[in-house]
Amino acid sequence: MTATLARPAAHTRVLVDTAVPDDVAALRDLYQAVYGDCYPLRLGTDPVAMAAAMDDPAVDWRVARDTATGGLVGSALLRIDMPLRIGKVEGIAVHPDHGGAGIAGLLLETLMDSAFGAEGCLDSVYATARCVSPAPQRLLLRHGFHPLGVLPGAVTLREVETLALLVRYRDGIPTRRRAPGTVPRELAPLLEAARSHGVDFDDLQVATELVAARTRTDTDLEVSHDAGLVLKRFARAAAGTAPTLPLHRPNTLLMTPDGRFEAYAVIDAVAGNGLLLGGHPSPEDPEEALGDILREMADRGAAYIEAVLPLHDRNRIEQHLAHGFTPTALYPAMRLEDGIWHDYLLLGHTTARVDADALDVDERFSPYVQQHSHVRAPVCPNPSDTVKRG
Repeated sequence: MTATLARPAAHTRVLVDTAVPDDVAALRDLYQAVYGDCYPLRLGTDPVAMAAAMDDPAVDWRVARDTATGGLVGSALLRIDMPLRIGKVEGIAVHPDHGGAGIAGLLLETLMDSAFGAEGCLDSVYATARCVSPAPQRLLLRHGFHPLGVLPGAVTLREVETLALLVRYRDGIPTRRRAPGTVPRELAPLLEAARSHGVDFDDLQVATELVAARTRTDTDLEVSHDAGLVLKRFARAAAGTAPTLPLHRPNTLLMTPDGRFEAYAVIDAVAGNGLLLGGHPSPEDPEEALGDILREMADRGAAYIEAVLPLHDRNRIEQHLAHGFTPTALYPAMRLEDGIWHDYLLLGHTTARVDADALDVDERFSPYVQQHSHVRAPVCPNPSDTVKRG
């Protein structure tokens, strides 16, 4: 368990310290008070998962306690990926009766000190914020996070919602980034939006032609959600290679009956989303079956499917664009390899579209909202709209 602050941070009537298993019931009540019955994260609804997280050295969970009553009035946590030196802020919540007192900011800055302070070990931390109000975005922006994109239809709460992506870096990072080379034309609006926020790209060239559409090949796939099998096969496939994506372990294995390839994914049917982690024996997703992989994931509850690819990997990006993915956000300097920082691209596959009038975002996200008006509609049918084979 992460250590409690030697001198816990005080804020008028609240004290910030580390969450302990005795806090689980109060934390569930807190998330219920803030989100009702639609909170999608297990670390806020599942007592077993919450207690396990509090005993996990890769989770720094902080709570705010009312010094007068001892009641728990706020919560936020930082999940840590040590091999990649990346963290993610999740679960920022303040009881409605204590809103506007700066408690969320105090919790967030405590986590940032844990990540980037004298004893911190991370190079970057990312977070997503809802777009039903600018308040959660502005909280992160005030604390040094940079706006890097919007993710249409990325989560289902009471209804399908768009999320904003933000990243904060350790001081001095990045120092040197790999030039992306030539990128598909479809990325140009997103890159221009990033440039408007000071993200520069050396030796960047944009292709002149759009990526041609690909159709699904109706490849037969076997799908397993057996946790032991999925993790064992994934560990074997990834042995000796660098971690693929931060903070994600697959819970789904998709493979051809002849074993020609395996693809790994994370599916969260409660939140209505999924993440494609890649394939084996090649790290590249098998192009001819990508549409079928998307269909299988959508049929199992992933209405929004995300892929995260190196910005310099034009071939794989074009494969995904050809199967209906659209560029949604950037993560500059996500990984350090051989002394050079590598930028990554987030792509999303969904039927949801950004309706600027329906979003309530800080003006600093306007370039990212506007870039979606230039994104062409998916070139392939949404997998969940296809008829399942008998």
